[in-house]
Amino acid sequence: MIPLKTHNILDYVIGALLIVSPWLFRFAEIDAARNTFLVLGGGLIVYSLLTNYYYSVAHILPLGVHMTLDALAGIVLILAPALFGYRDLLTGGQYAAHIVLGIGAVGLVALTRPRTEAAKTPAERAAIAHDVPLPH
Repeated sequence: MIPLKTHNILDYVIGALLIVSPWLFRFAEIDAARNTFLVLGGGLIVYSLLTNYYYSVAHILPLGVHMTLDALAGIVLILAPALFGYRDLLTGGQYAAHIVLGIGAVGLVALTRPRTEAAKTPAERAAIAHDVPLPH
């Protein structure tokens, strides 16, 4: 299982990876593909900054909503080439990047230890019980 703090850090790393992926995997000239990755990567960073977990700036978004958005983003990555009509424009490796990153996003959600298990301090347990922002 992946600790929540690790998931939190990976959210920012994966968001940045999604943003650079169109250039990294050389499909930036395909507008729909590039925009999908930019929106999902930027969105991941923004909603991570707003999630009620360790490394955020505003503890507004409940963790369950965050995890649902992560899973939906993964599904969108997997389906985007077909949904947005650019599958025939991708090489096998570029298509594989969509699939691998999408499965990775869903897998990260599935493997992350829920906050209730990760809470180790009395302050964390109290915050969880009363759904208040975690202490920094």
